[in-house]
Amino acid sequence: MKLYVCWGEWRAAGPRKHPCGQAVQALRDAGYDPEVVKTYGFGPLPAFLTPHRAPVRELTGQNWVPALELDDGTGIAGSQAIAAWAQAHPAAGAAPGAEG
Repeated sequence: MKLYVCWGEWRAAGPRKHPCGQAVQALRDAGYDPEVVKTYGFGPLPAFLTPHRAPVRELTGQNWVPALELDDGTGIAGSQAIAAWAQAHPAAGAAPGAEG
């Protein structure tokens, strides 16, 4: 599985956590160790200014991250959708409700 993020695994504290960091944490809490792919760029910019986001556009049809690519090629866009998927599909051997 690949998780496409902007610049990294942002772990900012506070009420407004970065969506990329939320997605990474949700997957890890569910027992996954995703390959984290930095895409750089800014979502609203046009494709020619964000070439690193081409895989995200191909996967989800849009330019925004985080985006999760499952091993079967399925794409899931957005931190809330990724977190919901991770909670509903914990990794084999992961303890239900485990949080790190």
